[in-house]
Amino acid sequence: MNPDTTNAALAARYDAIAYAALPHPLTHPDRLATIATFLGINAAPVATCRVLEVGCNDGANLIPMAVGLPAAQFVGCDLSPRALEAGRRMIAELGLANVTLVQEDLTALSPAHGTFDCLIAHGVYSWVPADVRDGLFAMAAQRLAPNGVMFVSFNALPGCRVRQAAWEILHFHVDRIADPHERLDTARKLARMLADGGENVYAGDAALRAELRATAERSDSELFHDDLAVPNDPVYVGDFIAHAGRFGLRYLAEAELHTMSGAGISADARTFLSSQNPADREQYLDFFRLRRFRQSLLVRQDAQRDPASHLSRVMTMHVAADPSLLRAAAAGKIAQIARDLDPAAGGGGPVRKILETLAAQSPAALPIAELQERMGQSASARPWAAILTDAFVSGIVTLHVQPPRLVAEAGPSPRASPLARLEARTRDTLTTLLHTRVALPDANARRLLSLLDGTRDRAALAAAMTVPALRNDRNEAARFVTHALPQFARLALLVE
Repeated sequence: MNPDTTNAALAARYDAIAYAALPHPLTHPDRLATIATFLGINAAPVATCRVLEVGCNDGANLIPMAVGLPAAQFVGCDLSPRALEAGRRMIAELGLANVTLVQEDLTALSPAHGTFDCLIAHGVYSWVPADVRDGLFAMAAQRLAPNGVMFVSFNALPGCRVRQAAWEILHFHVDRIADPHERLDTARKLARMLADGGENVYAGDAALRAELRATAERSDSELFHDDLAVPNDPVYVGDFIAHAGRFGLRYLAEAELHTMSGAGISADARTFLSSQNPADREQYLDFFRLRRFRQSLLVRQDAQRDPASHLSRVMTMHVAADPSLLRAAAAGKIAQIARDLDPAAGGGGPVRKILETLAAQSPAALPIAELQERMGQSASARPWAAILTDAFVSGIVTLHVQPPRLVAEAGPSPRASPLARLEARTRDTLTTLLHTRVALPDANARRLLSLLDGTRDRAALAAAMTVPALRNDRNEAARFVTHALPQFARLALLVE
């Protein structure tokens, strides 16, 4: 195995095989502040927050945040000159003044950058040497604001044990190969051959063969920068929490709260979990679920708690349909979800009405207090905030302290996100205002989206769209515009 884990070696690997960076919704400042607020931490205002991402690559995660939060400030650091230069070109094209990408080591970050309300380390912790992991937490202890939130993702044990076996097999086969592209091709061929090359002698062999089969299908970016990465150190969550604690940081929650529940685990297991302290409970959850990957949130040990009650904090938020609720709505299962949330109403009543309203208004987020006022209190003795708390923890709805600036319906002169307009000119996957990516393969749809700068009404858009692909027919173009605009809104591409 190649032991070279210097900064120069790490940068060279990322320059040799580009990392396919993506916006990651669980790292968004609204998500971090929402969970902190939900759990009683008085988080900084999202609209004016300061955000640092270490290992930012080309800014694919930070730049959309900067577009959506123009009064906030963003700093990204990385070691790859190639990735940073690509990100800087994008920043210049968008004319952004609130995001900076710097080529700096996270352990020696310039003091001039100041402190941060959100600190993001996605795809860093398991993939750097132990001394850099120490440096990451030491930097966070100095740079995280008093009520700041840190996001850290890492490969987790025991779930990664099977993956580790696959990694070790591939390293044995390719570590004498210097050329990165040859390493990838050779590793993929061996993974396929081992996955399909014989019968299972032992029952446990099936798991490793399935892992090798999945490995062979991964993208070059995933295979090179995860499976073949050096280092790549999965850790137990208990060790991760203890490590953070040595630097004055404490575990708050997972970025996906529903993964902390006992859903899907036997009654005996849930009873056992209830007897554990919070850190041990998380470790046993990983044992039960064989979790492979964690996306954990940390705060300072001395982070101030919000004196307001939990229910009053929730009532200040906005609520939106989670994709799981949209799937349930499409399958006609909203009544079943409403019954689980509010058994007294038997699947009907205000709870069902609000779930149907959220599905209909998707992707927009609606103020909870306003919804309560419009619809009235549930017939259940449980307050609205308690019901929506359960829905949030179950992954049925999403809560926001700073909802995205999107619209569910196109206005008279519709406007798309400036980032999506720019991307539509050169690619068929676009960044949404929900901080996700969406495919838009139709060239005419992308052309139309690129025109949505708020200066054209529907007639002007139809005139601009009279192209050969639409038979140069104004009526055909008008029909296309009428059809496409609601789809753009549904995909969270239209901004206020």
